[in-house]
This record gives sequence, structure tokens and C-alpha cells, in this order.
Amino acid sequence: MKARVISACVLVPVVVGTAIIGGLPFLAVVLIICGISAWEFGRIFDHHDGIRTPLILLVLSVLVLILARYFIGIDASHRTLTFCIMAAMLCGTILCEQNVPKSALSFVVLTTGMVYIGWLGGYMISLRQLPFGELKFLLVMFMVWANDVGAFTVGRAIGKHKMFKIVSPKKTWEGFFGGMLFTMLVAVLAQLLIPYINNVISTVQIMILSIAVSISGPLGDYGESMIKRCYNVKDSSNLIPGHGGFFDRFDSCFFAMPVAYYVFEFTQFL
Repeated sequence: MKARVISACVLVPVVVGTAIIGGLPFLAVVLIICGISAWEFGRIFDHHDGIRTPLILLVLSVLVLILARYFIGIDASHRTLTFCIMAAMLCGTILCEQNVPKSALSFVVLTTGMVYIGWLGGYMISLRQLPFGELKFLLVMFMVWANDVGAFTVGRAIGKHKMFKIVSPKKTWEGFFGGMLFTMLVAVLAQLLIPYINNVISTVQIMILSIAVSISGPLGDYGESMIKRCYNVKDSSNLIPGHGGFFDRFDSCFFAMPVAYYVFEFTQFL
């Protein structure tokens, strides 16, 4: 727990500070988060399934997708994704020609990793680029963190009914709804304590957002747990003391950020 607290005291100010500043500092943080997460993602399959995935290509593809999202925007960055997938197929073909075992699976890992982490992770950039994006991004981040804290606290105190006994045996329905309650509480407190929010986000929007993040965040967490459970891996790495790896720490964001982006898009007139 001490290591977790110390790591959080370092990570949280960096993420919050660069989100407020925006621009290249924020881009650099997102590149680090997604680049390392991609490397950790690829290592899980390479180390435990005998796949020789070109991790450099995976990381570079993810970084290129993040850069495309920043410099040319979400409406045009799909072109970059198209060419990255083609590059992954070419790489798999070359590996097969060299008699590399499971080269087709290398293509699958490459493509999945760049879409999962590069494309979905890019929504951190897209959300920050919305009008009042720094406020919206930080609100979603604090909701994700509140959901984690609430689910852990309530689940540990009264959790009895398992959600996914195999995928994540420590997660309970009580913890899930506890996380949702904490997330909604953060939304209410944000509106009460920061009047500026009311000029940017309506009450209807913020309540829809809190519910959406409460569902999508854990879904991202369960998705990563599914991958690690299949390969009997506890943490994606040990780069963040007390938290495991970057993939472990930001797995919820890879689902919560895209959902939040579209909540704001579809509820802008509410």
C-alpha cells in the first residue's frame, strides 16, 4: 500500500498538471502511457505463447496513431490506422516467409494492440481537444479513479457476490455498484464545489457521464484481466511500484475515454 500511495503521488500530479497545460507536454505523457502499455501488451503474448511479435513495430504504430490523433484529428486519423494495419500484415507475411512460428498470430497481436491501445488510447487526446477539454478530461480521470477506489473499498468491506469468477475472482457486484456510487458522488461534488463546471457540462450530461464511466471503466479492467488470466500473468510489468505496469494502471482509461468522448458528443444539447 505504501508503494501504491507513493506511485500515485507521482503519477497523479503529472497527469493532472499536463492535462491542464495541454499541448506538447500532455501529448508526451499520452505517448509514454500508450507506448509503454503497447510494449507490455505485446510482451504478454511473446513470453507466454511463443509468438515473435515485432514489439518495436507495435510500439511505433501506437505512437504514430497517437501523433496522428493530435496533429490531424480524429476525423482524419483513421487513414493512419488503415496503413498501420497494412504494415502489420506485411510484417506477418515476411515473418511467415522466414519460417517464424505462429507468424499469423504475430499479425493478430500487432493489429489488436494498435487498435486496442493506439486507437482507443488516442481518445485521451481527442477528449482533451474538445472545447473545455482540460476540464472534461480531468473530470473523466477523477471519475475513473473514484470508481477504482469505491469498488476496492466497498468490495473489500462487504463484497460477496462474484461478477466474473474466473476472469477476476476478487471483483464483486457489491464493489461494482460501490464504484458507481463513488463515481456519481464525485460528479455531484464537482458540480457543487466547482461552479465553473455548470457553465460547461449540464447536470444531465454529468450524470450520464458518471454512469457511462462506471460501466466502461471496469469493462476495460476486466478485458485486461481476461488477457492476463489466459496467460497466468499477475501484472503486465513492474514499472509502477504497487500498481504493476502502465497497462495495468490505465486499462480502464482505454475504454472510459472513448465512451466519455461520445457521451459529450451525443449529449451536447442536453
